[in-house]
This record gives sequence, structure tokens and C-alpha cells, in this order.
Amino acid sequence: MPTSRFVVVSAPLEERVAASLASRAQEALLVALRIRTRVDETLHREDLGDRTKEAIQHVSRPGGLPFILFMLLVAVIATRELLLRMETKRILRVHKLNVNVRPPEPSHQHED
Repeated sequence: MPTSRFVVVSAPLEERVAASLASRAQEALLVALRIRTRVDETLHREDLGDRTKEAIQHVSRPGGLPFILFMLLVAVIATRELLLRMETKRILRVHKLNVNVRPPEPSHQHED
């Protein structure tokens, strides 16, 4: 009776990698669930609602440093948006593109 010339043996490296991936996925899932419960507990705390309200009132009170920093942030974001729009229009003008004009329809040629 002839014996097989080659024997298929699974590599120990593959088994270790598979076991490692499975254990890391399980650890990641456990950490995600733990973080989720902590976030849920934090969101449902009643005293944080008062802190948030106080922080918003503090920032919205004119004349203070938080109000000035908030208005500076709003100004920077608005300026950035304006510069982005201006640069987009400049690029379109340079390339002579008009986004409102549709390209012409291709003509259909039929064989008779």
C-alpha cells in the first residue's frame, strides 16, 4: 500500500495568530461595553445638567474672556468659510468652468 508523500500539517503560527486575533477582539468588545456603560452613567447624572447650563451662561455673558474666545472662534470659522468660497470661485473662473451649465447631449447615430 503506497504511503502519501506529503502530509498537510497546519502551521503553529497560523493557530497562534488566529487565537491572538480572537482574544484581542474579545478584549476590545469588553472594553467597548465597559466604556459604553460609563458614558451612559455619566450622561444620566443629574448634576451635569446644571454644570452645562452654567458653562453656556458663562460663555454667553459678554465682556468675559470665554465670550471673547468664543466670538474669536466664530470669526475664524466664518473667515475660513469665506476664503474657501472665494478660492473655489477663483479656481472655477481660472478654468472657465460654469457648474450650472450642463454638457451637451451626445448625438445618437442610427444605422438605417
